[in-house]
Amino acid sequence: MKQAHARLWVLAMAALVGWAGPATAEEIILKDGQKIVGTIVGYENNMFRLETDYGIALVRKDKVASIQMTKSDDASGKAGAQKPSAMKPSAEKPAPVLTAPEKIPAPQPPAVKPETEKSAPVAPAPQITAPLPAARVVAEKSPAQPAPPPPPPVSRPLDEPLPAHLQEHVEGSNYVNDTFQFSMFKPPDWKIYEGVPGETGSGIMAMGADDEQTLLFVDRQVWSGPPNLTSDLVESRLRQTYQEYRKLSEEPVQCGGLPAIRRTFTGVMDGGEWHGVAVHVVHGNMVFGIIGLTSAETFEFQQAVFGKIIKTFHFLTPAPPAATKGH
Repeated sequence: MKQAHARLWVLAMAALVGWAGPATAEEIILKDGQKIVGTIVGYENNMFRLETDYGIALVRKDKVASIQMTKSDDASGKAGAQKPSAMKPSAEKPAPVLTAPEKIPAPQPPAVKPETEKSAPVAPAPQITAPLPAARVVAEKSPAQPAPPPPPPVSRPLDEPLPAHLQEHVEGSNYVNDTFQFSMFKPPDWKIYEGVPGETGSGIMAMGADDEQTLLFVDRQVWSGPPNLTSDLVESRLRQTYQEYRKLSEEPVQCGGLPAIRRTFTGVMDGGEWHGVAVHVVHGNMVFGIIGLTSAETFEFQQAVFGKIIKTFHFLTPAPPAATKGH
């Protein structure tokens, strides 16, 4: 392959110095010491086209060390190439053996072919696709992420009736509700009112003074999920029970070791103005309200009694987890 490339360039050098015609011959000396004898008949694409007794050779220009013009043995100047016997190799290296033109491998860059031949179409360069970034490859190979679970339904109060029978009793100065498992202080001169659940539908118990000017009751509100003490729905029964209901204050407190909300309010019922205090505490899915009512004239005094009762209110069993109800 190297010899073929050298011969191609030798032809190009001959074109630069001029072509002497068929009466002359060129001795092309390559840079590796080899010699080629023939007649330069053309120069294209930096390659000499050399006609030898063995065929056409193409020699690259950059492989040629020098070109020497020699006279043909035919003194008459008629056309004719040197005889093969006159083409003697140099003493240093043997003369190269040239093969038929069609067997000479095409050099890189491609050699110039005879005018009668058509160049083969050049294959397009392959398209090199840049690799995807690592992060993108990982993302494309990763399985599809599952859709996030839907948010839990909004918790709300439910219309759940009370048990048919409520069990309760008094132990000294303590009131105990056996059905809902809570206890609280009962003033010695107060009495327990009968039939409160049947009359109110949500009240669990009620007790008050003999003059019936002061009353405290406990009610229950069941929620579909965890209750929200700050929701207006917690005090909805107070607004429905009293005309001209007006909330005076609201603050977070503790009741029986559990978080609670304490509210004070005023309202009109049976034509009289009532002042009250309400503490709502969560136990599982239920909100228990401890609500004390008295007249406007006695509220300042009875408020202290309400505070003592509410302070002693506590559940006898731990609160169950607040599960979502399907109502």
